[in-house]
Amino acid sequence: MLRWNLASNMDEMHDIRVFSGGSCNIRDAQGNLLRNKERDDINDWLTRQKIRFYDPQIHPDTHGREYEFEVDHILEMEARRQALVSLYEISPRTFGAAASLEIAMDEFVKEHATIIFFSDGKDGIDIIPEHSPAGFPLFVPFGIRDNETAKQAHYNEMVKNANRMRKYLMRFAQDLDTLTVTFSSHRVDADIEVTPYRMHAADIFEAVVTAAAGKRMIVNFAGGDDSRDEKGNPIFLVPNNPAPVQRNILLDQYVDEGNALRKAISNLVKINVYVRVVYTQRDVINALEDLMRIKKVL
Repeated sequence: MLRWNLASNMDEMHDIRVFSGGSCNIRDAQGNLLRNKERDDINDWLTRQKIRFYDPQIHPDTHGREYEFEVDHILEMEARRQALVSLYEISPRTFGAAASLEIAMDEFVKEHATIIFFSDGKDGIDIIPEHSPAGFPLFVPFGIRDNETAKQAHYNEMVKNANRMRKYLMRFAQDLDTLTVTFSSHRVDADIEVTPYRMHAADIFEAVVTAAAGKRMIVNFAGGDDSRDEKGNPIFLVPNNPAPVQRNILLDQYVDEGNALRKAISNLVKINVYVRVVYTQRDVINALEDLMRIKKVL
């Protein structure tokens, strides 16, 4: 990663032109953690053009650790504020929890150029990603159907992503005056109810998009005190070590939730002259080149 023209500290943030984020680490068919390489050619192109950018992809091979919200969030948020263009990759191999909410929060930034890149999940080739008959990109993680080690790794990812989206929503409720969070075990007059037994990924995405666009949104977290952690954040309640049949059922939910989230991104994000949706690395580079010329960076 040192070969790229990256900004890596707060003093360099004022030079940022592109935020290159979204899908980062992936699990292979055996459940091993790998660094996603699908933005490498794009980052190489940005470096050749001498365009300073920020890529939050953090992996043990490059940083000695995984992404940590509290450590990396401040730099990442500043980079997004400074960037002229934001690029968000949604890979078929990763769930897209953080990336989806970053896209949702860009409703805050009016007239800000955004590229949404639905990648194909394959290194070395550049093709249209797998998609449903209706045309929505699919969530197709490696090994989730046929490898026991991969199944357990994806199960752990499911729990992490569900809890991360809940925690992010709590953070956004502090930043967005239009987003209100309540906690009630009884039925309340809320726009969306998030239970502790489902991920509710598309619902959480919709809540942030709606609130960031300036419309009132009330989210109720059901389940009572038993469904909150020691800091008061709502949590996803699933067994730590489920029986194989139960784990398979929950992983089916994980895939369904990932597909629903991709459909929600396609349906709920307002596609206008400032937002481009692309499906290949070459199209990303073409879009970046076009936007950099419009903004007189090239």
